[in-house]
Amino acid sequence: MTEIDSIPRKGLAYRASEDLFYLQWNDISFFVEDENQENFYHCILKTLFPEIKIGKIFPLGGKDPVLLHCKSNLGDKTKIYLVDKDFDDILNKIEEIDNLFYLDRYSIENYLIDRDSLIEYIISERPFLNRNTVSQDLELDLIISNIKLAIYDLVLLHFVVQRKCNCLKNISMGYERFVNYDGHSFNLKQDQIEWYKSEIENELQSIDGRIRLNAQIKTAAKLSKFSTNIDVINHYPGKYILKMIKQIIENRFGLNSRVFNSFCYRLADKSNFSNLDHLKESITNYIDE
Repeated sequence: MTEIDSIPRKGLAYRASEDLFYLQWNDISFFVEDENQENFYHCILKTLFPEIKIGKIFPLGGKDPVLLHCKSNLGDKTKIYLVDKDFDDILNKIEEIDNLFYLDRYSIENYLIDRDSLIEYIISERPFLNRNTVSQDLELDLIISNIKLAIYDLVLLHFVVQRKCNCLKNISMGYERFVNYDGHSFNLKQDQIEWYKSEIENELQSIDGRIRLNAQIKTAAKLSKFSTNIDVINHYPGKYILKMIKQIIENRFGLNSRVFNSFCYRLADKSNFSNLDHLKESITNYIDE
């Protein structure tokens, strides 16, 4: 048993009622999916709602538990539920529930793809760098374009899996399994891509022998949700994009490598999250109704 495995974990029943122990510290209880994002969300929500007392965020361990808990607390305006959009909008899986709020981008990490926050992060790591030079050398639009070119085919495969092959892993495998970074550019590991395609083909055939992977990929491509820089920011997995941006700026600006969660938290700390104004407005309107 590893040290991580030996750490006691909260059961679903405890998570579902944990907010009751924090009523004196929370005006509103916010429920989210992932335990690893608790501090991250706390930072974001404190920025968005400085007038609301938020002592703790409550992760429920996945989207399904969030939806279940949400449906059991309809009409309770002291409980707000936040979930990642993932591919749900494209797959027509969005659930309309009053106290449930979907992000407009794939995941919360997608909102950290912010030029100003990245510049502040770089300068905080290398204070002697000139701000104008950093701003010019960052070339975020070009970085996003290169990321799109590198993982476009992989994202289409993930979409096909989520649409047709529920038994197969997809985003959780991580982009590193399929993409190599040589310090200058990202390149697909073709052997891994071919292995993944083979796994998908086999699963599709077990579901329905008439389904062909190439046809599914073409259908995904025709959705026009994956082809532009804006599509990357809105519809590609945020963890993929941010990890790739992290590698690029660490190499380009000579930064020390940080743990990914620490990198995200520091970006969040430097953002005003104006790109989440829509979420703030929606939640505020719901609470004030």
